[in-house]
Amino acid sequence: MQINFLNFKIEEEHTNLTIREFLLLFNVSKRTIYQQELFNLIRVNNSHAKLNYRLKEGDKLAFKLAPFDRVIEPFEGSIDVVYEDEDIIIVNKPVKMLIHEDGNTTDTLTNRVSYYFHQKGYDYPVLPAHRIDYETSGLVLYAKHFIALSFFSKQFEEQTIKKMYIAICDNYFTELDGVITHKIGKDRHSNKRIVLDSGREARTEYYVIDQFENKSKLEIYISGGRTHQIRVHLSHIGHPIVGDPLYGKTKHQRMLLHFKKIEFIHPRNLKNTSFEIEEQFNFKKV
Repeated sequence: MQINFLNFKIEEEHTNLTIREFLLLFNVSKRTIYQQELFNLIRVNNSHAKLNYRLKEGDKLAFKLAPFDRVIEPFEGSIDVVYEDEDIIIVNKPVKMLIHEDGNTTDTLTNRVSYYFHQKGYDYPVLPAHRIDYETSGLVLYAKHFIALSFFSKQFEEQTIKKMYIAICDNYFTELDGVITHKIGKDRHSNKRIVLDSGREARTEYYVIDQFENKSKLEIYISGGRTHQIRVHLSHIGHPIVGDPLYGKTKHQRMLLHFKKIEFIHPRNLKNTSFEIEEQFNFKKV
């Protein structure tokens, strides 16, 4: 495999497509497509090619990866790799770690991922396809190139990516499953989000999987992906997450919310793919 080249072997289903049409299948922006030709980044069978080239079965299509955006500063630190292939890497984010820089620190998950690839000689920015909160642990999906990132952006936009969380929250539920659909907006007086009639649509589906000592353990599925969505929704219905520093009541050494499972269409084989990792809450029933 060539370092910093993105390679595809053209199969029957993509024959007779132009390279432009091939890229549009993955929702690559017109600007990025234009840049591929402008900077001579396209290769077919090791020769330069134009966007109007029609692909043939067996062609070796390659794109030289060029960082048009700013380079991510590597930060030396460990990462917990759940899965990696030529297109994606999935990392288990610990609690109390940012995904992106906030102007105060470069010790973020993305900077650590950058260091991981810098050590391998792969200099193209590897970017997260989504975010989870600083206080939340769990899976973060990274795209290793522009085609995968564009493809995942479309799936998130169309809400076809399935996301499952585990949480422990206060109080018993009388209904063991339910759906919360309150709109969420920003509180003008704080950095909190609140339920707001003029807010944005959000849907949180929950299932109670255990109850003990006036606490409930939930399996949660969301669509909308609003900032602090699960935390706001559960707090609003009287079940704030244990350890939530913004919306909670019960203190704990960490917030007991974990992104456990993600399911998506893989950009290479176009098959439904899922990954999960167990929560480690260190929360015992007494």
